[in-house]
Amino acid sequence: MTSISPAIDLEPATPSVSPEDTAHSPLRSWLVVAALSFAAIVSYIDRQIINLLVDPIKIDLGLTDVQISLLQGFSFALLYAVMAIPLAWIADRYNRKWVILGGLICWSAATFGSGLAMGFVFLFFARMFVGIGEATLSPAGFSMISDYFPKEKLPAAIGVFTGTGFIGSGLALVIGGYLYAQLEAIGPITLPFGTFKPWQITFFTVSLLSVPVFFCLLLIREPARKDGNVVLSDDDAPPALEILSFIRSNALVFFPLFFGFSCFAAAQFGIGAWAPSYFIRVHEWTQLEVGQFFGPVVMFGGVTGVVAGGFAAEKMLASGIKDATLRLPIIAILCALPFAIAFPLVSSPWVALALLALVLFFGTVPFGAGVATFPLITPNRMRAQVIAVYLLIANLLGYSAGPLLVAWLTDYVFGSPAAIDQSLALAPPATMIIGLVLVCFALKPYRKMIQKTEMESF
Repeated sequence: MTSISPAIDLEPATPSVSPEDTAHSPLRSWLVVAALSFAAIVSYIDRQIINLLVDPIKIDLGLTDVQISLLQGFSFALLYAVMAIPLAWIADRYNRKWVILGGLICWSAATFGSGLAMGFVFLFFARMFVGIGEATLSPAGFSMISDYFPKEKLPAAIGVFTGTGFIGSGLALVIGGYLYAQLEAIGPITLPFGTFKPWQITFFTVSLLSVPVFFCLLLIREPARKDGNVVLSDDDAPPALEILSFIRSNALVFFPLFFGFSCFAAAQFGIGAWAPSYFIRVHEWTQLEVGQFFGPVVMFGGVTGVVAGGFAAEKMLASGIKDATLRLPIIAILCALPFAIAFPLVSSPWVALALLALVLFFGTVPFGAGVATFPLITPNRMRAQVIAVYLLIANLLGYSAGPLLVAWLTDYVFGSPAAIDQSLALAPPATMIIGLVLVCFALKPYRKMIQKTEMESF
């Protein structure tokens, strides 16, 4: 086994290599997953920390719940989703590690800049640049992992990579809650470039977490691309519309899955964005209590759901269940639905927390088992781009519609911030149901696509 060491490569992706050259030890492969997961954890802290700071930001900047939802979702998702495709195009042709490192610098600087915001517009644009930076991580990371693992092992690896993002979401609450409580006790702090409120200093502080991640990612070696599906040069590259042509030719599979999984994402993003405010408004918790009690639930429920889903899908595939990456998410969402309806309506915050843990566990299974479907059915040379198309839809629909739908119900249907419980009981379950219908539509054509692929391989 060779050691993991920095590998600087600014040249286009290397041509196809022999199977021996593409083989990686399990230890090396899982260390790469660990490094990428570390980056995912920090990226989620940077993007989710705003969910804990809703009320102080609202007070200082004079915002409504709908405006806050735009900062939580749409501002981030707009360029995160749109830029994912051109950045994935680069990742499919050039060194993916350096694409991710460039994104890391961008999103951490933008997180720091969020603390400088003195109004809605400035904070909106800062969140947009967080989205641009983080748009590099998932497409390039999925593509790299796909070249480190054989296909039958891929769902578990992707489940771990995806699942650790929920550690970041939980840590955003745990670290943010503790940090904000300490800063609130101190009051405004004067720095060389101005005097800032506790919520602003919180943004400054969490942005610094990217420094150790940067050095950790330097140790990743760019893997050789498998299967000979490598873009050699501009002349050898597939036409720009080949990706869309591939998706369109398998539209009965890709479109229901793109939008179905995006609906599942919308439900989770809506819950993640507004559950802290639910506990603060309905059960009168402080930010510190939200971090102490809800943060670990997010980490445990989200991580175990995604990772367990990935490993379960791997076992099902190994046992010959061809549609395991679709069948498993359907079962999991059916299990999550009743708990999603019940948790906002119970009178005890502890019962709500227990039910919410089950929502997170079952509701996040599709992000490990389900999303692994895309690299399994996509040629290597376009994997990052197909995943980027999924992320375009998932983030525009999920990150934008999920939080916005809850906020819209609170502001304009129920007309009171205290009605956040009713909004949460309606919006996420509704999007789950829509997602279930869409994914079920994809089952039969997906089975046909797999059968056709297997026949062509003989």
